[in-house]
Amino acid sequence: MVDRLNVSRGVSPFTMALLVSLGVCLTGLGGYQLFRLNDTHQRDEALYSVSPGTLQVWLMTLDPAQPEDAARLADRFVGMTLPQRRAAVLAIVRADFLEAMGLSFADRRRLQILMLQALGLALGKAPALGELWFLSAKLRSGLFGFDATAQHHLELSFAYAPKEVDLVLARLQMTSLAWPLLNARVKDIVRHDVTIVDKAYPDRAVQLREYLLKAGATL
Repeated sequence: MVDRLNVSRGVSPFTMALLVSLGVCLTGLGGYQLFRLNDTHQRDEALYSVSPGTLQVWLMTLDPAQPEDAARLADRFVGMTLPQRRAAVLAIVRADFLEAMGLSFADRRRLQILMLQALGLALGKAPALGELWFLSAKLRSGLFGFDATAQHHLELSFAYAPKEVDLVLARLQMTSLAWPLLNARVKDIVRHDVTIVDKAYPDRAVQLREYLLKAGATL
């Protein structure tokens, strides 16, 4: 009986020491991994605020050949505030956004494909972000033509962002260039968007209507 008590008393400190040692090892390993993550991933995230200009700089750090960079960009899209994300989208859809980065045509195309992949990941996490659906439609139409998928993404952008005037103007600019290719649902979206511009920018609405009519639109 006494021997058993002595054994049990001897095992308890040994077990405690083993657990403490294991805890120290795990803490050290976790700290090392956190350091690596901070050094390789979060450092770039913290260096740049979110604006169209700083986004250009940050995009230059991405490698289109690395799938994890699409995930980084997706997280960045989702993590932006609404004003930041909308400003970023409206900047990216401008023709001079990528041109100002000094990339070759091939590199611009690779970056656009990376952004399109990132948008798919971002919208899988947050499907109600209408501005991202619009950006996806814009990028896809530029890369592969104004196909059924691009039109479907435009419809989703309208479903989740029907009255945001800046997005309405960008969406109208995109659709007015491809009126003969639009399906009936997207044509109805164009007509709705024109009424939004009528109220927000009546001076611009007159010119916009004339442009759409010349493109063959029936308003």
